[in-house]
Amino acid sequence: MATRSYYQILEVEESASDTEIKRAYRKLAMKYHPDKNPDGAEMFKEISHAYEVLSDPNRRAAYDQYGEQGAPEDMFSGFNMDDEFMNMFTGGGPPPPPKSEIHPLDVTLEDLFKGKKMRLKLVRSTICKLCKGAGGKRSVLRECFSCQGKGVRMSARQVAPGLFSQMQVSCSTCKGTGKVVPDSKKCKRCKGEGVTDEKDSVEISIEPGMGDGQKIVLSGKGDQRPGQDPLDLVFVLRQSPHSQFKRFGSNLSANVQIDLAEALCGLSRTLLTHIDGQPLKVTYSSGVLKPGDVLCIKNKGMPQEKRPRNRGDLYLVLDIKFPDSSWKPNSALKDLLPTTFMQRTLNSTADTQTNEATGLPISKAEFEDRVYRESRHTRGADEYSSYDYQDQGPGCQQQ
Repeated sequence: MATRSYYQILEVEESASDTEIKRAYRKLAMKYHPDKNPDGAEMFKEISHAYEVLSDPNRRAAYDQYGEQGAPEDMFSGFNMDDEFMNMFTGGGPPPPPKSEIHPLDVTLEDLFKGKKMRLKLVRSTICKLCKGAGGKRSVLRECFSCQGKGVRMSARQVAPGLFSQMQVSCSTCKGTGKVVPDSKKCKRCKGEGVTDEKDSVEISIEPGMGDGQKIVLSGKGDQRPGQDPLDLVFVLRQSPHSQFKRFGSNLSANVQIDLAEALCGLSRTLLTHIDGQPLKVTYSSGVLKPGDVLCIKNKGMPQEKRPRNRGDLYLVLDIKFPDSSWKPNSALKDLLPTTFMQRTLNSTADTQTNEATGLPISKAEFEDRVYRESRHTRGADEYSSYDYQDQGPGCQQQ
């Protein structure tokens, strides 16, 4: 008799989604669980094993490609290996349980500049006070059918085409305890889970000068499982972009605009409002400023963590605002401005001609559009002109 596939055991199609596979497993597990169906122990094992393979993306892919031999339970049993060499493939035992749970925390540049205290509400798992984490009375605990009471199972993962490695993973049925509680004997408060949800709140202190990606650790404030210490809560700061300032290290930068008169004659006015809400007056009179020049303002950057009185620098990237085309300077202003190009006088001879032209202003966008269109036209002409007529045979001659 032909062996049924894992998909047939779970009564799903081969194209079934993870959700459909999980739903089918729960339905069949409740039907054939030995506590409800004493004759369903073997069927329950088949269902559990099929789900274990198909619920793992790597093992499912290996099964779809190689069949049942792609992810066998005892794939290394035929090899003659000592324990040390075997550990190279099995990983040497089950992986250690996690010690922390990580959550991103969105903050603004203002929060990192001034500091901020935040109180967050959360729901975490704690040991059930009624059953003390056992899931029911300890006298009714039974050996887990999925892992035979070991608390771990072997999981095969594909590391290369045709090559698999095994590693021990915690049993999902008993959650690594090796014991299960019959449905009729489960704790009424935690429904056999051993833990209950508890509402709590934590306070997070963001110190001035903290940076994007920095971690804030709250020890013992995370979820708890039976037989394990509570997890640490780790919040990773994630700074949202600022509309004006950019940060690099303990320094800040910002783009500011000044008038042409200020660029030529100096300035002394409020250029921007700082992150702390205070207006910043900047004075400069040391020479002409050009577009793209940068003014460095000492000790006006970000505060340094744990030493907030020490601050970095603020860099102001200048953009010169020129008058529009309707403004026409008088001759007196022209005489005051320095001459940057020396006038060249051509020798007066009979055959010397002077070309004169009138400039017409166009926008930068129109100029770039013309360059693009003309470059495409020129490129096509170049390709045509480079065509070699001499290679076309005796019937074609270059004119």
